[in-house]
Amino acid sequence: MTDALVAFLKARLDDDEHWALTVSLESRPETWEPDHENGAVLTVAGKRVATVARHSINDLEHIARQDPARTLRDVEAARAVLDLYEEAGDRMDRAMKDSDTVAYQEARIEQRTLRKVLLSEAAVHETHPDYLEEWRP
Repeated sequence: MTDALVAFLKARLDDDEHWALTVSLESRPETWEPDHENGAVLTVAGKRVATVARHSINDLEHIARQDPARTLRDVEAARAVLDLYEEAGDRMDRAMKDSDTVAYQEARIEQRTLRKVLLSEAAVHETHPDYLEEWRP
């Protein structure tokens, strides 16, 4: 089961994954750490990822927390929620074909609940040109 919201979120996750994977090979698999003394973000192995001009401790901490490994974990978790949503839709379809009213209602409740989660996830991308106002939670 695919709808515009699901397609939109899958495309945003693909974007996030793409950019996380295009980070230089030297720093991709590692967690990033802030180097407060030098205003830089470093990999655990000590390779410089970024330098922050007029840095604050908060800037460095924030940048370091957005390392590619974390982004890839976020993408994986969000895709798992999308899968649950689509599986609930598939169960609704099967239950309807089988005339199983109870199974249909259970899957419908699950899908409606998960859709609320997806709407919240989509709101993160509200400035994207493909974001639809009707998705605003």
